[in-house]
Amino acid sequence: MRRLLLLAALVTACAPRSASPEPPAEAKGPALSDAEAEALATAYGELGGALGRGDFPAALAALDRAAEIDAGDPALDYLHASVLAAAKLVTDAQEELTRLDKAGSLLVPQKHDFPGLEGPEFERLVKAARARLPASASVRAFTLAERDLIPEGIAHDPKTGTFFVGSIYKRKIVAVDAKGAARDLVVDTGPPNEGLYSPLGMKFDAARGSLWVASAAVPSMPGYVEAEHRGRAALHEIDPSTGKMLARYPLDAKRQGLLNDMVIGEGGEVYVTDSEGGGVHVLRPGPDARLEEFVPPGSFGYPNGIALSDDGSTLFVADFVRGVTAIPLATRQLRVLPHPRGVFAHGFDGLYFRRGALIGVDNGAGGGRIVRLSLTPSFDRIETATVLEAGHPDFIIPTTGVLVDDSLVYIANSQLRSFEGGKIFPPEKLFPVQVLRLPLR
Repeated sequence: MRRLLLLAALVTACAPRSASPEPPAEAKGPALSDAEAEALATAYGELGGALGRGDFPAALAALDRAAEIDAGDPALDYLHASVLAAAKLVTDAQEELTRLDKAGSLLVPQKHDFPGLEGPEFERLVKAARARLPASASVRAFTLAERDLIPEGIAHDPKTGTFFVGSIYKRKIVAVDAKGAARDLVVDTGPPNEGLYSPLGMKFDAARGSLWVASAAVPSMPGYVEAEHRGRAALHEIDPSTGKMLARYPLDAKRQGLLNDMVIGEGGEVYVTDSEGGGVHVLRPGPDARLEEFVPPGSFGYPNGIALSDDGSTLFVADFVRGVTAIPLATRQLRVLPHPRGVFAHGFDGLYFRRGALIGVDNGAGGGRIVRLSLTPSFDRIETATVLEAGHPDFIIPTTGVLVDDSLVYIANSQLRSFEGGKIFPPEKLFPVQVLRLPLR
């Protein structure tokens, strides 16, 4: 009976609506006001809470509020269809995807986003979206043959040309030289609480010659014990030549969190997002170095990508709820950046600052995109959004990248969802890891 009431509420909440037309490659125009940006963040927060408790009518209502504020964002229609599919309203989900197709959407439907949708019509929608994608600008940087790496973070040493790629599944870091030859740099099979958890974000400190790695316990991966390891995380300084751990800074055992991505300041300060805690920590160099609270817990809804302006004045944090938040280091006052209507700016995995703009890796709706968000000179709003790459054939949940010269070198197929029943897919269902290079115009 409860299930029937839920489905009845869903039908009431999800009256058919027109799909948003796909915005042009460069979206500009009137931006949201500060009040609208905050209201949009509230709607996304309600959406996340509703999905967390399985309340699909509330989730659809939150999406409708978001669509009223940010009219023209096709990602909201895509999410709407995905929630319908999760609620087993397969016909309604299919109809919404069909409306997106007729509107010319570039969001390629992903099977994992639409449980229950399969067959010729779904495949037609996938092929139609792929056929509309612009020609790809990305080229192959290198390939890693290990199909079961499940990588998330990547860093680069500009002096030697070496790339570093972390494996969540194998708890190791691979070094790839300038010729593309790979070797294991760090392999940590010991007790997680004494060494490396699953490596996530990584940055190379060229000024000091150190590799910095954020690691966090992922209980679904091998080697972890739920009761012992959940909520554990650490920041590591590693010798890039030998793989020796130079320093380990664990998150306070009393505070559960997930250290995710990081950026390094000119003075060697390391700012790192705490996705589960909802804040940002900083580690300042010195004999008494330790992780300190920079932005209080609960300030964000799963913060992930983080970037620092070239002048060192402003941090930018991407999360699912607020979108992109600017944080002047001098004041630490959080400000949601308003953006042009119809632009999806919520939940970037990787985030990078380049020439007055942010480059974001979006692995949410529609197969993945690389987006450039041009900022005002005062960093107080997003002026334009340009899609630089979308739906590349190699994309299987792109995660993070690194700026190298005038390109973004990024992980194209992390394969983060390649698990079933707590076990990784067999090798024949996995793919070699593809790292792509996207020229930044």
